[in-house]
Amino acid sequence: MSKKLHTIQAIARDKKWVSFLYDHQPYSLLHWSKAGIEEEEKDAWLLQDEMTFEMQEFATLEEAMTWLAEHMKDVTDVLA
Repeated sequence: MSKKLHTIQAIARDKKWVSFLYDHQPYSLLHWSKAGIEEEEKDAWLLQDEMTFEMQEFATLEEAMTWLAEHMKDVTDVLA
């Protein structure tokens, strides 16, 4: 895993949210959870394209990082 991906993982683990640039587009990786009366409990990591607002959901941060390592290994900037 590249140094930038390690940085993304560390910030996401610490702050539960991180933004970065890939192919000149901004993305965010963030933790999302919800629970309440009459609501299904949800705990996931979301990868969002900040230009189109398209999202991908991952069950764990590790799954998200594996996907990023396979599909977005050339991150140019980590915006934190």
